[in-house]
Amino acid sequence: MASVPEGLSPRIETREIVFEADVDLVTPFLKLATVSRAGAGHMTFASDEGPGLGGLGSAPTPLMYFSAALAF
Repeated sequence: MASVPEGLSPRIETREIVFEADVDLVTPFLKLATVSRAGAGHMTFASDEGPGLGGLGSAPTPLMYFSAALAF
């Protein structure tokens, strides 16, 4: 019988996953967030509100990111 990968083991009862996010304000609504997990795998995201809310509409809104996260 093949061994079960550690992340799928039914014996694991708790798990801690820690992400760090550093956010830079570019304009009042345009922000750049750099996110990493355990100091590795850095990804940078831009977020902006639309002109109707005072932003430039230059990047997805925070709610768009949230909605996409729910879909995954």
